[in-house]
Amino acid sequence: MFRWLSLNESALDPSEHAIWKISALRIILASGFLLEAIVAIDSSLQAIAVGAFHILWIVALFYAALGLGLFYSARNVSVSAGILIATVYGAAFSIIAFIDQFEIAKLGYILIYTTPIIARLFFTTRLAVVLMTLNVLPFFFLLRNQPIFNFIGINTTLPDSHTYIQSLLFLFFNVCIPLAVFRVLYALDASAWRHRKATTALETSHDQYHEIFQNAGSALLLTDAHGIILQANNLANSLLGRMVLPNAKATTDAALFDWLSLDNSIRLKGGNPEDGANLRMSAYRTRDGKLVAMESIAQTKNEHYIVALRDVSNLHSIHHALELSQERESYLSNHDKLTSLPDRDMLRKHLKDVLAKADQGKVTALVSFRLNSIRHANQKLGIYVGDILLRRFAEELTAALPHNSFCARLRSIVFSFVVDDFSTPGEIIKMVDHVRHALPKEIDIDGESLLIQFSAGIALVRPGESEPDDLIRRSEVALDTARRSSDPGATLFDEEDEAEIRRSVEIEMGIVSGLKQKEFRLVYQPKVTQDGSLAGVEALLRWQSASLGNVSPVEFIEIAERAGLIRDISNFVLNTACAQIRSWLDQFGSSPVVAVNLSASDMARNDLLALIDGICVEHAVEPSFLEFEITETGLIENEVQAIRYLDQLKERGFGIAIDDFGTGYSSLSKLSHFPARSVKIDRSFVAHIGNNQKSEMIIKAIVSLAGILSCKTVAEGVENLAQESFLRDIGCDYFQGYLYYRPLEVDAMSLLIQKNSAILDEVLAS
Repeated sequence: MFRWLSLNESALDPSEHAIWKISALRIILASGFLLEAIVAIDSSLQAIAVGAFHILWIVALFYAALGLGLFYSARNVSVSAGILIATVYGAAFSIIAFIDQFEIAKLGYILIYTTPIIARLFFTTRLAVVLMTLNVLPFFFLLRNQPIFNFIGINTTLPDSHTYIQSLLFLFFNVCIPLAVFRVLYALDASAWRHRKATTALETSHDQYHEIFQNAGSALLLTDAHGIILQANNLANSLLGRMVLPNAKATTDAALFDWLSLDNSIRLKGGNPEDGANLRMSAYRTRDGKLVAMESIAQTKNEHYIVALRDVSNLHSIHHALELSQERESYLSNHDKLTSLPDRDMLRKHLKDVLAKADQGKVTALVSFRLNSIRHANQKLGIYVGDILLRRFAEELTAALPHNSFCARLRSIVFSFVVDDFSTPGEIIKMVDHVRHALPKEIDIDGESLLIQFSAGIALVRPGESEPDDLIRRSEVALDTARRSSDPGATLFDEEDEAEIRRSVEIEMGIVSGLKQKEFRLVYQPKVTQDGSLAGVEALLRWQSASLGNVSPVEFIEIAERAGLIRDISNFVLNTACAQIRSWLDQFGSSPVVAVNLSASDMARNDLLALIDGICVEHAVEPSFLEFEITETGLIENEVQAIRYLDQLKERGFGIAIDDFGTGYSSLSKLSHFPARSVKIDRSFVAHIGNNQKSEMIIKAIVSLAGILSCKTVAEGVENLAQESFLRDIGCDYFQGYLYYRPLEVDAMSLLIQKNSAILDEVLAS
């Protein structure tokens, strides 16, 4: 009930509220500290003169309290204000209790009456009311007009005490408290001024909004989520018939669809009736027979809706004709005018849908035919006959294709069709061969028999492929290769190339299924020291295909690189190698360093480091157990990124080795930048030890160069004692080859690790 008496602190911003409190508090403390200094100094001098030194302590105590209040004013307003109230009560008590002249001592009661004001300024109304209630007690003492018993025995009466006390009250009531109140009133005035300014701006904004709303040039409504009309401009009211006379008020029907008939609505566009945009695709009848469409519906922040209406009465009569025209235009814009087949853009859209719905268990391909004999027809009989030949060839091709096949004219003399729902690439090849033989060898035009010669190119859809442009490009490259590889009438799949192409395609598709069916495995070929101890292993990939049998890495790695599948293989090798390291660590407490090959494609990956880190974390494998081998060619192809990757791998603790060293074309200056820990001498040099002096000189140079680069050397393909003796004599560090071990399966490798576990610990420690 007393809220109207209180300062409305919510009228101020939180920052402003804190500022005026600190400011008002400092005004009281600082002004009291400075203005009353004269009184304090003079009273202290008199106290010294009469020997009342205890007065000095009392004055110092009060000034210390004021100083402490000032100190805390910047840190904690509540603490500082509490010190101020306590100081006021202390000063009042000192005046009342320690001055033996009652007429002067009574003035201390007046000082107490300021505490509710201070409490309300800096605390709450509740505390102020409490202090007002407590101050009734000293008021009763004052009414009795009797002095309080000085139970401490301290007398602070000085000759000029009356002057000092009156001056103290004058300064406190006439300066300190008024200045603080002025500061509060200033804050309220500033807040009120801003409130008036904001109110004026709001009124102006409202007027502007009303003008815009009424004169927007469109029939606008504001409704709630239930369609109740909250506001409508004059155009909307007129369109709906809600105003009988220009100055009449709208009727009481509040819902929008009280004025629009759903039963007599007309579809403006095709589409699913359940579509959420259905309201905007229909026109509705008003009570006076107009057709009204909802041009736009926009949701506001408070879940209201701004609806723009449009009178479409005059447009409906031509709507159907417009739809027919648009359909015709759409057909012409997506179809070839000469053959009426879909054009390149239409083919791209169709391929995008096919790729999005591709069944991983099926094989899909894009087949392209190029009519090579069109040039002869144009030169002999003219472009008109050439156009007829193109049209006739398109008809023959469409007729020869399976039912519902999508065939398009890709460009001038190239036609493409999509082949899907086949189980193997071989079935697609047979189907294309069937279409090729079904096409006529000649076509008669105006009595002329024109020879039909064409080439064919096939591009298989890659796993996970989603962009049609790359598939189209590959089909055209295959088509161009077929055209240049033999006579113009040959297809890509002739008798000599069919087996090789079929094998390549089957391997490409088999890699995908083989990874899923776990047909790939790793074997491990040990590397040994000069005394024959196990120094590490190299992980080698093997593939035993259920349909193709044992496929050599020399064959499938190249195809995987070309088909963009090498990343999937690298992921498998890294994951399997780390899982095996973890198994050996759990089983024997130690594991050899496992070397894994990285291809040039791997070095171009943006996610290589994240992949390696993630797999190592997944299997809890320390970097010291892994070594990465990369060829000189792989280093030079992506030199900048390769150096960055290898530096970061080395910093993480992984080993780095340059594989097939000496077979590339890298310079010494480039090799010096790669953070390799070891280099592997290629088996092609080792194989000629004893019968080729140049190979031996190259090996010596490599060992010497490795020493300069602070790298260890590993000789690959060591198969006899003569090779071993030569390599040992020139200082080669490690050996790998059939003389020591063939690539071992996991079980055999585990037995070898068990025998060499103590030696492995020493190798890892070094």
